[in-house]
Amino acid sequence: MCCKYSLLRGKKSIFIDTEGGFSPKRLDLMGVKNLEDIVVFQPRDYAAQQEALVKLERIMSSRIGFVCIDSLVSLYRLEGYDHKKRTELVRQLGNDLLILSRIARDYNIPLIITNQVYDDVSGGKEKIPIGGDLLKYWSKLIIKLERDEEDNNKRKATLLRHPYKKEGESVLYDIGDPGIIDASF
Repeated sequence: MCCKYSLLRGKKSIFIDTEGGFSPKRLDLMGVKNLEDIVVFQPRDYAAQQEALVKLERIMSSRIGFVCIDSLVSLYRLEGYDHKKRTELVRQLGNDLLILSRIARDYNIPLIITNQVYDDVSGGKEKIPIGGDLLKYWSKLIIKLERDEEDNNKRKATLLRHPYKKEGESVLYDIGDPGIIDASF
């Protein structure tokens, strides 16, 4: 919906797609018809993602109304996990979040970052976000998206963090023609 809104205002939308999941067909289902106003970066490795973020900051202007990164951490996982490398990756992730925060604040635009989670096998939390608390620290609003347990055809969005709305509330939805559909009935 944010993307559609920015396109209706004649602004460009930027997608950084690290997962290979960008779908013009899905945007069409959501009612977005002006695909010329969408710029897509598709980095294939960690270094290319860093270049995309630097380029994004360099090209930012008032003509851009929306930025989406799907997913910020997926290419980090491919870099390996020795302690020295992990420390450097966490530092770089913090720098990436600083760049993105600056862009959202300076241009007053919605910036959406998707993230992945994994199961905590030690018996603690149910799901743990990749990137840990660093992403939670930088995020002003967190929405958990998942398939509905009762009806696998529906999706559920749960508000986990918001500066002034009640957390924990959920809504059911589906994506189809003509866009995001309220599926709570």
